[in-house]
Amino acid sequence: MKTNKMMLMEQNRKKLSVQSMYFNRYLLVRYASALFFFTNLYWFLSLLMSGSSLFVIPLILIITLIASVVEQVKLYSAHTNNARYTKYSFITLLLTNVWLIISISFLSMFHQLYPFLTNQMKYRVFILIVLVLGIVLSAIILRRLKKIKYNEDKHFERIKQYENIIK
Repeated sequence: MKTNKMMLMEQNRKKLSVQSMYFNRYLLVRYASALFFFTNLYWFLSLLMSGSSLFVIPLILIITLIASVVEQVKLYSAHTNNARYTKYSFITLLLTNVWLIISISFLSMFHQLYPFLTNQMKYRVFILIVLVLGIVLSAIILRRLKKIKYNEDKHFERIKQYENIIK
């Protein structure tokens, strides 16, 4: 009787281990989502306290990120390679950052978008660097999601090797 329980426990441990490995394929995506969430939350609160009507922009980004986070939480119990909402969320972030760069550089909207900063060159450059980093990170995450979708990521190879070992 004890051996049956031990075998069942070992089988459950292996199943949980594989489930965790599939979930960890999205680890970088979850960290990037958290980074974007808190960055946009800070921007949202700053715009709100400044009385700017453009607080809607980070609010929309936060809502798309929440949809992405909900999808990522669901991935733990029901694994899928196609994280659709997460993909759309990072596409939205990428396009918004491109639009923000254009708005700051060519449309002179710096003060409307960032009323809590003075319109000096050092702050404009700082914001442009942050936006470019956001574009780069979004592109990296989108590439990562594509690799996961087509099982071309390194984690998938490790998972398959582990599954072969435990069988």
